[in-house]
This record gives sequence, C-alpha cells and structure tokens, in this order.
Amino acid sequence: MGTDIISQSFNDLLNSEPVDGGGFHVEPMNKCIEDAHLLPPLIPLYPDIVLEGDLSIIFGQSGIGKTIFAMQIARYIAEHDKRVLYVDCEMTPRQLGNRYGTANFPSTFLRAEMDREHPAEDILKGIEEVAVANYVNVVFIDNITALGQSLDRSADAGTLMASLNALKKKYNWTLVVLNHVPKMFSGNVPLSLSAMQGSAKINQLIDDAIGIAQSSIDSNLVYVKQCKWRNGELTMGADHVAVYERCKDEYGNLGFVSRGFGTEQEHLSIENSNEREEIKARVRELSAKGMTQTAIAEKFGISQSKVSRLLKE
Repeated sequence: MGTDIISQSFNDLLNSEPVDGGGFHVEPMNKCIEDAHLLPPLIPLYPDIVLEGDLSIIFGQSGIGKTIFAMQIARYIAEHDKRVLYVDCEMTPRQLGNRYGTANFPSTFLRAEMDREHPAEDILKGIEEVAVANYVNVVFIDNITALGQSLDRSADAGTLMASLNALKKKYNWTLVVLNHVPKMFSGNVPLSLSAMQGSAKINQLIDDAIGIAQSSIDSNLVYVKQCKWRNGELTMGADHVAVYERCKDEYGNLGFVSRGFGTEQEHLSIENSNEREEIKARVRELSAKGMTQTAIAEKFGISQSKVSRLLKE
C-alpha cells in the first residue's frame, strides 16, 4: 500500500503543471515549439542587412563610408512605411550639406543631433526619450562611442548591449548601431566579429553583425559581409560578399551603387605593379577600339573613375 502511494506521488510529480518562478516563465518544450511555429515571418527592412526587430551592428574602419552606407539603408527603410530616427553623432551640418546636394529625403526620415549647449547626462536615456517622443519604429545610432561607455572592457560592452536589447524589447524597435574598428581591418584582413572591441560580449548579445571594408581592387569600391545573422539564412559570407561603388547620384547625393557580388579573397588581394600595368594596357587597348568606360569597368570589375584614371596616366 505504501509503495503504491509513493509511486502515485512520483507520477503526480512527473506530470505536474509547470510553475513560473525566479523571474522565469516555464512551459513544456512542445508548447514552446508550437508557439514558435505561429510567430509571424521575418521581415527584411533592407535585404540581407536589417531584419525587423533585430539589434544589429554595422562595423568597419573609419573613413570608408559607414555613415553614408547606413544613411542609405535608413532612407530605404523610411521610404517603405517605417518612421526612422538617425542619431547622428558624426557629421556636422556643413559635412551633411557637402554629402547631400538635394533635400529629397522622405518625411519619415528624422535626424537627431546632439545639443552641444545642453548635452544629455545619459545619452542612451536621451535617445530613448527623443525616439519615443517622435513615434519611431527604427533607430540608427552613429556611432557606439557616443553612448559614453568604453568597449575595451568586456563588462562595459555587455552592459551597453544589454541596455540596447532592453530598449528593443520594451518598444519593439529595430536598432542599428555603427562601430569603428582598428586600421588593420582596412581591406587586407578578412572581416570578422573579432575586429570589434568587446567583441565577445557584443557577439553574445546582438542579433546581426554587418562588416564593411575597403576593396583592394579599387579605392572607390567597398564590400559588405554578414559576420553574424542570428534569425535568418546567412547569404553574404566570405564566398559571396556584396560589392558597392561609392559615387554621387544625379541629385548630387553621395551614396553607394551595387556592383554585384564577389568573394572576400579577391578584394583582399593587392595587385602588384606588373598586374597594374597589364590592366592599364588592356584598358587603353579596349578604349582605343571604342569600348565605353562603363563597359570596360564592368569587364574588369573596377569603377568607371578608375578606368578614367588609368586612361589619363
């Protein structure tokens, strides 16, 4: 009789309903999977770069065009029914005017600039306040150093990323943060998360990491690589990086134009003097035969401006 009671108690314990506690919500694994299958599909706000609801880092060496690239992405998102706040801690109004010749951004693209006379004591709290006040869906922060915490220490990096994640979940925001990396990652070293200070903690707490690097083929070209892509299928790895040319459009606005795809390795290689002379000779030969500079650029995978320089040398 006593054995039956013990056995029944044990079975009751095994089949007892889950109980929440300690700040955790507990459910059977099967229900978790069933609920996961009912989640809405992932929505790319910018193909292969920004997923809705994610916390993303765009990183690269200073001076290669991260801000231009990020503003182009933000503009695209704003043009597709999202209200975007771009927190710009990089460009002065004069620099902004030099890069953009025409004021033709969508009305849903908002730019926030720090009040130099009355700076916020807590930058992240200030960003939260102004983003809520302007009813935005997507927030870009350019760049991470403006948030006032050093990423040299892993603990600081972890605290900062945890704070950003908390904002993302609280307001259902999409967050994109820019980050500089050392000069050694200048197009001669493969892009990786290890380039970022505090990378171990950052890697744990972000959803996506997009690297942008100078191409060694042409100073006007950059390549873009997914170094982490948590919630979707990684499509732009080392064997399939996106290539862009930096140039101004018909309205005088600086931006990037897609030049297809390639491998990271070909953009890391540095042409020697013999290879350069060979390319120069071929460019001149094709130009003499009447081929346009645009067609020559496409043939060699370089920018039209480089073709022009080679012809002038």
